[in-house]
Amino acid sequence: MKAIACVLDTSAILVHFFGEPGADVVERVWAAGSALPGISAVTAAELRLRLGREVSEDPAAQEAIHCYLNELTICLPVDRAIAECAWQLKISASPRIPLIDAIIAATARSVGATLIHRDPHMSSIPEGLLEQVQLPR
Repeated sequence: MKAIACVLDTSAILVHFFGEPGADVVERVWAAGSALPGISAVTAAELRLRLGREVSEDPAAQEAIHCYLNELTICLPVDRAIAECAWQLKISASPRIPLIDAIIAATARSVGATLIHRDPHMSSIPEGLLEQVQLPR
């Protein structure tokens, strides 16, 4: 398996699904043809929850979820090291970031990947701890 160059936050996948500003950045990740981007295992639950709320039982949305989770990304597990890193990122950020976002950021950091997201609060993670690309709002 090739090295994972980036990890997509749930917000980046939602930007792509809804065709919002920044979707082209996410599209270029897949078009690059190198390794598939990673996602944190918690993104699977978060994506199903969010898209379930937004589009209910729409078969196209269910197919999109399947593609995002099973064909277009590599799911990275959350282990004790990632949990500890998430805690460190969470306490180093001011203002503090939500725990799920800290876990996703820690997943990216653990594999030395760039985190692609649209969450302004992620910018509170101190420079040097995590390479990030923030999509437009």
